This record gives sequence, C-alpha cells and structure tokens, in this order.
Amino acid sequence: MNEKLKTIQVISNRLLGALVALMCIGIPGAIYAYLNPGSLLGSTPLMTLLVGFIGGFVGLQRRLKQMSHDDLALLADSWVYISLSPLVGGILALLTYILFISGLLAGDLFPRFVPDSGKSVEGLTALFAIHGEAADYAKLIFWCFLAGFSEKFAVNIISQFESRATNETGPTP
Repeated sequence: MNEKLKTIQVISNRLLGALVALMCIGIPGAIYAYLNPGSLLGSTPLMTLLVGFIGGFVGLQRRLKQMSHDDLALLADSWVYISLSPLVGGILALLTYILFISGLLAGDLFPRFVPDSGKSVEGLTALFAIHGEAADYAKLIFWCFLAGFSEKFAVNIISQFESRATNETGPTP
C-alpha cells in the first residue's frame, strides 16, 4: 500500500473513532430527549448541530482521495484538523436552520416552522420554541446534512445574502 493510502487509512480510522464517540453521546441524548419531552436535549437546534456534524464527517471522508499529500499529512497528524470540518459543518447547519426559521429561505423545498401556539417567547429562546410538520423536520435534516457535507454549498447561500445586502445598501466604505 502506498503512503497516500496509508495516510487516508489513518485519517479514516480517526474519523470513524470520532463519529462513534459522537454517536455514543448522540444516541443516549436522543433517548433521553424522547423520554423527556420539552428537554433542551430534544431541541431542534441541537439536532441540527448533530446532523451538521455527521454531514461534515461524511463530506471530509469523501474528499480525502482528492486532497494533496500535504493536506493529508496535516489531517493525519492533528485531531484539531480532523475535528474542524465536522465542527464547521455543525455551525453551517445551525446557520441554515436560522435561515429557515427567519423566512429568508422559503419555498416548497424548504422546511417551514412556526412558533409554539400559546407561548410568548422572546430572544434566543425563541429558537427552541418552534414546531413544524414531520415533513418539515425531514427537510431540515436533509438541508442540515447537506450544509455539513458541502461547506461550499452553505457558504454560497450565505454569499448570496451578502451580495443582496451589498446591492441594497451600496458598497461599504
């Protein structure tokens, strides 16, 4: 086996270990959330982070064969770099969720969430007090996985909003 394949194998083993550790935390958390409705662990923002993390793991694994030897060596020698892609994937998935609940991304392809009826919630806690139909959660899981899997995809969406804001307000001095 050549050196590049050995390096990919080391990275893949680390990714698998990190993913198993994440699942060892995520599965009991999901069981707890199911048994305790309304708990913070069952919240949609935490689910989006978890799905984004998983998308980041899968996306990094798929990109390994196209990476340069230097990039592979960097990943093989550092847990920080191994963790960076899934972490960024989780953050981008959370940002995608925020775009959905803000209504900035809307349409039949995207989930639609509404605030809990009968609850008056303000501030950041409003992110935890929204609900949708089952199909909306399925769409959310898909888009959050995609945001984690393809950082470029999520960044392109954000760039479109940046372009719109610049066109509406004019260039910044």
